[in-house]
Amino acid sequence: MRIGDILYFSPNYKFSVLNWDDKKILIDAFKDRVKGFYLKPAEKLNNDKNGFAAGVLCVTTIDFLARITIGSDNPGERIERWLRKYITEFNQMDLNNRSRTRARRFYEEFRNGLVHEGRIKNCGQFSDNFSELIHMEDTIMVINPVLLLEAIKTSFETYMDNVENDTS
Repeated sequence: MRIGDILYFSPNYKFSVLNWDDKKILIDAFKDRVKGFYLKPAEKLNNDKNGFAAGVLCVTTIDFLARITIGSDNPGERIERWLRKYITEFNQMDLNNRSRTRARRFYEEFRNGLVHEGRIKNCGQFSDNFSELIHMEDTIMVINPVLLLEAIKTSFETYMDNVENDTS
């Protein structure tokens, strides 16, 4: 993000002050980036009952974290693997199509629909009216954006704990 003539890596870290050889600074800056650009804004949107916008930000967060943690050049593969690894609700078969997981369905209908067309495909929805992260209404997948965000936060904290404790 650029403010005036200053390019920011995250809300509190300028690119010009990052020390690429200092693991602690990089971890702190990365946490600040994910929390400041993705997680906190999504939380504000959820608090204001803007579930669709919060859901869109959750989708981009998943896309970003999957790119960092999984690294595959195939977006469908990396997002499905990330969801199955970090959010257990997605690690189930889609009961409407047993040849794919819920993670793959989320990728196809939510991620691709929102990123490429600005909509969720196949009548998918974001709603916090249900107590589960994934609610199925007949053939329609409904995602609770509040619970999705909480699951993303938890997975991010787990990932960062592993990075911080890695001594290599």
